[in-house]
Amino acid sequence: MIYSDDIEKICALCVYSEKRSNTLVFCAHLGQCVGASDSACKRYKYDILKREVRRRRPLDTNKLSEEDFKL
Repeated sequence: MIYSDDIEKICALCVYSEKRSNTLVFCAHLGQCVGASDSACKRYKYDILKREVRRRRPLDTNKLSEEDFKL
């Protein structure tokens, strides 16, 4: 979940990180590039806007009929 407390602390989701490539982020706190999937340091602060959320597929309504919605 997006707002869950058990989110894995990785550098790519930190406020102090800036994406450089798919595998590297620049850490403003450390002043150097680190791996995006590295475990976070003690200055880690979660930034919800950096999380990539997968979208659900749209429902294919062509296969449904009125009978599917009757009780």
